[in-house]
Amino acid sequence: MPIDPTLNEQTRLQLSARCRCDLVVTPDWMENNTDLTVADETGRPAPNTSIVTDIVYTLFTSGSTGRPKGVNVTHLNVLNLVDWAINAFELGPGARVLQYSTINFDASVLDVFPTLLSGGALCIPTEDARMSEMALAAFCRRHAVTQAFLPPPLLAVFDAGRFSGIKTVLTGGESCHPQAIETWSNGRRLYNLYGPTEATVLVSCKAMSATTSAQNIGQPISGVRLHVLDEHQQPSDQGELYVAGLAVSAGYLNDSVATCEKFVNIAQLDASPLYRTGDRVQVTPSGDICFVGRLDRQVKIRGFRVELEEIEAMLFRLGHKEVAVMADPQGSLVAYIVAAQYLDQQMVRDQLGQYLPDYKVPQYVVQLPEMPYKANGKVDPSLLPSHLNSESQPAASTNYGETFDTLAQLWAAELKLPVTTFRQESNFRELGGSSINIMHLLSNLETSFGVVIDFIDFLEQPTLRFLMHALDNRNP
Repeated sequence: MPIDPTLNEQTRLQLSARCRCDLVVTPDWMENNTDLTVADETGRPAPNTSIVTDIVYTLFTSGSTGRPKGVNVTHLNVLNLVDWAINAFELGPGARVLQYSTINFDASVLDVFPTLLSGGALCIPTEDARMSEMALAAFCRRHAVTQAFLPPPLLAVFDAGRFSGIKTVLTGGESCHPQAIETWSNGRRLYNLYGPTEATVLVSCKAMSATTSAQNIGQPISGVRLHVLDEHQQPSDQGELYVAGLAVSAGYLNDSVATCEKFVNIAQLDASPLYRTGDRVQVTPSGDICFVGRLDRQVKIRGFRVELEEIEAMLFRLGHKEVAVMADPQGSLVAYIVAAQYLDQQMVRDQLGQYLPDYKVPQYVVQLPEMPYKANGKVDPSLLPSHLNSESQPAASTNYGETFDTLAQLWAAELKLPVTTFRQESNFRELGGSSINIMHLLSNLETSFGVVIDFIDFLEQPTLRFLMHALDNRNP
């Protein structure tokens, strides 16, 4: 069971306790906080007593309740994936595969096992290289990488020309921007992969071209059967996607209730258990499956049913590369858009209104310097700022003083927001400021004013008032 080392200590301990593990392989973080056995390099190889139906790994995935669920994946599940991937991507001794995905994200299974079991080489970048486009591109060139899984948000912002040596690009987890599909499919193979963690990384695949819909997730891989069923669990051209076959995992760790809810038996359709994905799809005349949206992302606005993905797709069509649409607790739609230059909220709403009915046009548009993503490449809703903090406030008053005016200008430049947005209690993080933005801001303050502000101190008090106090009380 892989555990993300960047998680806080309490969460890591909770996850390790929930899986009831007997042994932990770790450099140091758990050694003094648990009575589990900690392995070291003096151990001897254990005899292989496993069978194909045994659990090979448990991977925690976020649940709709907010409590992560451990997914038990078997040796047979992984072997089916490996066999398909080696053949589909023509892996062998000459393959050099980038392991961009971290081990707590199931795409790493697709990176690691097919590569090593086919005799290929796994190229593992440092964390610094993973966080920089230029450094990652240089790493790929230096190690002659031939294949890589890159999440759609990276394809939307990376320069494909810098990665010209990579001849096979895999992506998935969410829809690609149409421009990214056109760019990254030019002169190389681009595959859109679809699959939940509960069905062992992926269950369908589509070779993409400039004319392929971003929502096309293709057809099932070998060993997998896909069923599209209506609300009465009858076959239909549009409905919920169910997965059967060798990819279906053994259910959730120590959670029989959740397992029974999501892993069902429908004898008249399939002899083996089916996993309910919760995804709404439709079947095209060619037999391909297109993703329509999440069943749990269908919201009601003023009595109308609204698919949030439909609004996101329209924002893509209007030229925005990174977007997310959410519904707030009051039932208002909020569109989050990454933009380098000032974004006219009313203009965005007017443009959407040309194509969508009024009830589908977001009441709020929030501009972000960057989109917060989870490790799996999907948008992290918990890190999206409140739209209430993005509303323009009264113009900055000179009553706040020269220090405030100076800091407001720096914030405006860093966050790409109007200077009139800010008040003394404005919160840098809630306005969309990322860790990188904070580093830039603190560096500018040190260069311009000779004031060194601790990163952690600012994280704890990320307000203009805090910075005003720091600058006003600096040593002469």
